[in-house]
Amino acid sequence: MEKRLQTGLLIALTAAQYLIPASAIAQQPDSATVSLSEVVVTGSNQAVRRNLLPYTVTTVDHATLNATGTSEVLTAISGMVPSLFVTQRNILGFGVSNGGAGHIKMRGVGGDRASAVLMMVDGQPQFAGIYSHHVADFYTKEYVDKVEVLRGPGSVLYGSNAMAGVINVITRQTQTHGFSASLTSQYGSYNTTQNSLTATARHGKLSALASVNFDRTDGTVKNFDFSQWEGYAKISYRINHAWKTAASVTLSNFTGNDPIYPKLSNPESTDIYHQNITRSDVALSASNNYANTTGNIQAYYSWGNHYIDDPRHFHSLDDRLGLLAYQNITPWTEAQMTSGFDFNTYSGHIPVSGGNQHKPGSMSTISRKRITEYSPYLTLSQNLANRLLTVNAGLRMANSDKFGSQWIPQGGAAVNLPNGYTLKGSVAMGYRNPSFRELYLYKMANPDLKPEKMTNYEFSVIKNFGHTASLDLTLYYSHGTNMIQVVDMKNVNTGRFTNKGIELSGRLNPTGNVRISASYSYLHTSLHDLTGAPRHQYYIGINWLPIKKLDIGADIKGISRLFVADNQPLESFAIANIKAEYKLFKQLTLMLRLENITDARYEINRGYRMPGFTTIGGFRLSLSTNR
Repeated sequence: MEKRLQTGLLIALTAAQYLIPASAIAQQPDSATVSLSEVVVTGSNQAVRRNLLPYTVTTVDHATLNATGTSEVLTAISGMVPSLFVTQRNILGFGVSNGGAGHIKMRGVGGDRASAVLMMVDGQPQFAGIYSHHVADFYTKEYVDKVEVLRGPGSVLYGSNAMAGVINVITRQTQTHGFSASLTSQYGSYNTTQNSLTATARHGKLSALASVNFDRTDGTVKNFDFSQWEGYAKISYRINHAWKTAASVTLSNFTGNDPIYPKLSNPESTDIYHQNITRSDVALSASNNYANTTGNIQAYYSWGNHYIDDPRHFHSLDDRLGLLAYQNITPWTEAQMTSGFDFNTYSGHIPVSGGNQHKPGSMSTISRKRITEYSPYLTLSQNLANRLLTVNAGLRMANSDKFGSQWIPQGGAAVNLPNGYTLKGSVAMGYRNPSFRELYLYKMANPDLKPEKMTNYEFSVIKNFGHTASLDLTLYYSHGTNMIQVVDMKNVNTGRFTNKGIELSGRLNPTGNVRISASYSYLHTSLHDLTGAPRHQYYIGINWLPIKKLDIGADIKGISRLFVADNQPLESFAIANIKAEYKLFKQLTLMLRLENITDARYEINRGYRMPGFTTIGGFRLSLSTNR
């Protein structure tokens, strides 16, 4: 009880800190506002900033997402962002198959059972509970303003599950007064349908966004169909020139069949695994933006209900309650300090599994498990030599009632050279607590697991050629300890791993109606059986507007030396896609996308043959009274 009171007091004091008027925190003239090299808008899309120097960050705006022609955010950015790879399941994209679809890896870290890449929506963590997963297809571009991808350990700013990186989906913010709505409907191969209705409104100090999405497909093989729907709503209110509040809610459901997974262990099996997954998220936030200080405080709650109708009749429930707060201030000239605090308590249990009582070493009914984490952190950046050099350091104290305390440091520097060159270097620690799945689920469960740790070193060279072109080269070296792997059907901390690689990305705008982007990544790992982590990965995309009403896009995603499973050759393939949009008149746009036009045959997950040439097309109807 005493420990809970201490934790509650700490939370209350920390929250109060962020509600103090900015004038009481820092009294600096406007001229003292800093201009640090890599300060990226993030969090709740309320012009609130966290200092991301010297992290390597890729920002994908809505125009770039739309140029791909695909509706799923993770489909669009996988491969487009260097070293980011997301495993897929079926024609719609990722799903939640038992075969491992929807696993996210960054620089070879993450994926199966390891929640090392943190998904966020407007700064709200999406990780929760027993399965600790989310349906990857639910991140649709219709209500997304941009996506920020932090490559490399983000544990100082974002905590445990950001050991490999962070993907923050930032939703649209209505900028104009009035009402607008768009209806998108598409139909394609395998009786695939994708439908979305999105509306925005703004009146005075009040703005709102709502979106409903529904997708379904028959799948590429018999009894492989699935459907999903999602509803998202956000409302914002500007209290005054400095303060703004927001509330959001998400409700989503995935229903699908999987006839393939049972055959992986028994080729003669005729079983069909049915899955029904429902998830919900709510969040409340308040942000401030004064002359030289910004901040945000956010409370959120997420809930999940998972049914997997297999021979074990698996059913799990999970939830997560969290509070995060941070404030950026200017403590002295040419400096920026970010202080923050995170609190999370998440739990899960399995009320039904096989109809048997729990037995040690088996997966059956599992009583509710709960873990509570709280972590203060601080980062400081300083401009030197007339802003030629910027140095940064950060420190988080991660506390868990199960795994104890851990100091997580980070530091780096950026040099701004003449002629558009920037040099960046950093050292950062990544940290991940074992998930409920690793601790308590299935026969490989091990409640004595220790947290994974990783240290990452990286160096970047950035060259900007004005508004027409840019080039970014990053070299990294990571080594970790206590990596969790399955050995003799049991989760154990196996020791060390080393990943090192090269990341190259660039953009070119030769004319006003042509945009070209490209990326390449190389990964060398000490783990010889690492799935979902290709040795080579490249992307080339082009978007062309030959006339005002016509938008044409094409892209190629290439993969080389992808390990899928034992006794299978390494996969190497290239996928070429083409999309076209034609604005028939102001309110109506026709759309067509051709995927895998060369009909390449390949697998990403063992046993799950990916679709060949497919098509999908439809229309977008838009109405607006904005002014």
